[in-house]
Amino acid sequence: MLSYYNTSIMKRSYENPSSSSKHPQQRNSSRSQFNQLCSNLTSIIPPQHFHNSVDMLSQADKIEQATSYVVNLRERIENLNKRKEQLMVNQEGTSSSNTENFSCNDTTMMTNSGLLPTSIEVKDLGSVIEVQLVVQQDRDIKLHEVIRVLEEEGAEVVNATFSTHGNYVLHTLHARVNRQCEGGQPPSSTGKRVDVITGGPVQEEP
Repeated sequence: MLSYYNTSIMKRSYENPSSSSKHPQQRNSSRSQFNQLCSNLTSIIPPQHFHNSVDMLSQADKIEQATSYVVNLRERIENLNKRKEQLMVNQEGTSSSNTENFSCNDTTMMTNSGLLPTSIEVKDLGSVIEVQLVVQQDRDIKLHEVIRVLEEEGAEVVNATFSTHGNYVLHTLHARVNRQCEGGQPPSSTGKRVDVITGGPVQEEP
């Protein structure tokens, strides 16, 4: 019986040093993992964000400045998202405004033209020509041919938009004109060529 207790005590005394030796190893492993995580964190922070050289900072200073950078970055992202949402709202408002302008102003244009299948209006805005085509939705208009005519007349199409109102579609083209180029033609010449393609009457405005 005594021999059994002695053996049991010797076994526990033999196991305890081994188990206690695991604690420093675990602490070293945890410290290594922590240092690696800190190194990974500081590696993705722009160097100019740190007030001093990264090598001269303590671990606590690195974490503090990295945290500050993440907070500032989050605020910038939130502000950019707000600006994006505001721009989208403004864009929707502009689109709605264009539709209203079309329903008020360009309905007059269609009325004056007798609600023909196609109506064209050419405006000379100096260095830019504005071409407006009002067409019925069931009428096939090859818009790329209109753009080709403008380019052949020495103009460069810089913007093209459209809006709808009832059974009609308004196409608006803005083309930059170089008056010094040999091919730069006046709006009247451009309007007549567009008229040939679309088969609609041309209204010219200075």
